[in-house]
Amino acid sequence: MTRVLITGATGFIGSHLVRTCLTRGDDVTALVRPSSSLEKFSNVSSSVEVVRAELTDVAYVQSIFETCQPQVVFHAAAQIKVQANAALEGSFESVQENLLTLLGVLKAATACKSPPRSFIRLGTNAEYGDNPVPFVEAQREQPRDSYGASMLAGTKYLEMLRSRLPFTAVTARLSLTYGPGQTGTQLVPYLVDNLLRGQAVQIERPDDVRDFIHVNDVVRALLLLADNPSAAGPVINIGTGMATKVRDVVEGLAKLTGAPAELIEYGSPPGQVMKLVNDLSLIKSRYPWAPEMALKEGLRDTVEWSRNVMRSKVLTGQSA
Repeated sequence: MTRVLITGATGFIGSHLVRTCLTRGDDVTALVRPSSSLEKFSNVSSSVEVVRAELTDVAYVQSIFETCQPQVVFHAAAQIKVQANAALEGSFESVQENLLTLLGVLKAATACKSPPRSFIRLGTNAEYGDNPVPFVEAQREQPRDSYGASMLAGTKYLEMLRSRLPFTAVTARLSLTYGPGQTGTQLVPYLVDNLLRGQAVQIERPDDVRDFIHVNDVVRALLLLADNPSAAGPVINIGTGMATKVRDVVEGLAKLTGAPAELIEYGSPPGQVMKLVNDLSLIKSRYPWAPEMALKEGLRDTVEWSRNVMRSKVLTGQSA
C-alpha cells in the first residue's frame, strides 16, 4: 500500500487518479479547494481522506503533509481555461493558479518532516506552442497563451529546484486528454454533451491538429512515473503521438451520437493551422508503457458514459 496525496482531485484526471489508486489498494488523501464539489468521485469518497485547503496556505498544507505523510504526490491542480488573447488579467490569474499553487505545495512538501519520495506534476503540451511537431522534450518552448506560459513557468521552476528537493520531481506533459467523467467546455465534452442533446455546435478551428489520449492511458503512465520517477528526467511527454484533425473527431462523434450534420458549424480561421502532438520516444524507451485505447474506441466509451449519465438524471428526475 502506498500513501498518495492528490491535488486537484475533484478534476477530471485527478478524480480518475483517485479511483485507480484506491483500486490498487493505496491510502489516498485528496487535497481540494474549500469550494470544490466531490461529485466526480462521490461513489468512493468514503474511502478517501478529503482535506479542504487553499494550496497557497503553505503552513496549513504543510500540516496536512505532516498528518498523512504521503509517499507519492500527484499535483493535478491547475487552471485549464485558455486565455487566447493573453490579456493581463487572464495572465495574472494563470500565474496565481498554475505557478503559485505549485510553489506552495512544493514548499509544504519540502518542509515536512517526512517528505514524499516522488512528486509528479501534470503539465501540458501547450507549453511547446509554436514548435514543429511532434514535440520533443528538448525543444525550446514558445507558448501561445497565458495558460501555456504559466504552465511552462511551473515546469521551469520545478526543473530549476529539482536538485535541491528532498524528492524526485517530474513534469508530465500531457496531450489532449479525454474520456468518461470529463465535463465543461473542452472539445470532447462540449461536443458530446451538445450533440447528444441535439444542440448546435460551433467549431472555430476544424483543421487544427491534436494528439488525443484517453484518460486511462494517462493514469497508467502517471503511476509508472510515480513508481520510478528517476527514470523520467525533469520533463516527459505523455500522448499517443498520432496527429488527428479536430474535424475528424467532430465527424466521429456526430456518427456515435447520431447527430445530424446540420448541427455542426465550421469556422474558417485565417492564419496557420495549430498543431499539438507529442513525441513519445523518451517515455517508451524508459518505461514499459504505450497507449492502448484507440481513438474510435475511446470516443465510443466517452459517449456511452454521457448517455448513461443523461438516462440516470431522467430516471431520478434531475435536469438532464
